[in-house]
Amino acid sequence: MDVISPHIPLSLIAGLTLYPALFGTLRRQRWVRDFLPPKADQQKYYHLCNKMVASTHSTIMTIVGIYLLSTVDWTENDISTYKTQITPFLVGLELGYLTQDTVFEFYQRAAFGVGSNLILFHHVAVILGSAYYLYALTLTNPGPYFIGMLSLMNMSTPILHFRWALQSKGRTFFNSRVKRFVDTALMVTYFWCRIFGNWWMGYAIGAKLGVAWYEAPWLIGKKFTITTTTMFFMNVVWWAILAKQWVKSVQVFYLSKAPSSSSPAAAKGFSSKKEE
Repeated sequence: MDVISPHIPLSLIAGLTLYPALFGTLRRQRWVRDFLPPKADQQKYYHLCNKMVASTHSTIMTIVGIYLLSTVDWTENDISTYKTQITPFLVGLELGYLTQDTVFEFYQRAAFGVGSNLILFHHVAVILGSAYYLYALTLTNPGPYFIGMLSLMNMSTPILHFRWALQSKGRTFFNSRVKRFVDTALMVTYFWCRIFGNWWMGYAIGAKLGVAWYEAPWLIGKKFTITTTTMFFMNVVWWAILAKQWVKSVQVFYLSKAPSSSSPAAAKGFSSKKEE
């Protein structure tokens, strides 16, 4: 976790080199290709490799973030000025990963004609924010508590990618118990690490400044106000979409009128469930 210079932590170099190397290694593994059905095309195969890299990165960020938050006595150390090399490590690794993932987004567009404008916008925005943060480290080491909390937002990513992998494998999710379990785990984890986490940061700032949590973002500087409020509302919207899909799934499974057990439809439904 040493820093080469105030601008370039070693984790940034690691993210820019090791993540592409991991992608290349996974791309050559037969077991990765065998995970998908034989009819899967090259784009889906590359997409799976990239999601495995993303899950690896998210796991590292989550573990290090938990370590940072749990090993520092925040009653004795200021949440915004405490000095630690873990914060540039986390930001550098995130910047390295997002750069790699953004390159992959452009590659998908060029090679396969597919890509997400929303993901691309998100990556570019976070890359610019991370680069600014590393520049700010030349003056101070701000916000280790909040960098740790933000790193926990990666916690829901492996579950999201696991859900995609099972769908891509050809497993039927509609009305399946696996779908309900994975969707519930994703919805709960997403809420806890992204919405509750954002709220808790506002609460922590407010407690420090002696104001309410909803007043705190307006007292920490314009750039931080825009960042925290935008992130909070974006996460609320995305979670609301997930929650709506989850409620619909539960209603379909539990609240739909079950046919008589003696009817042909019931027998067909039971047979389908056995096949699942």
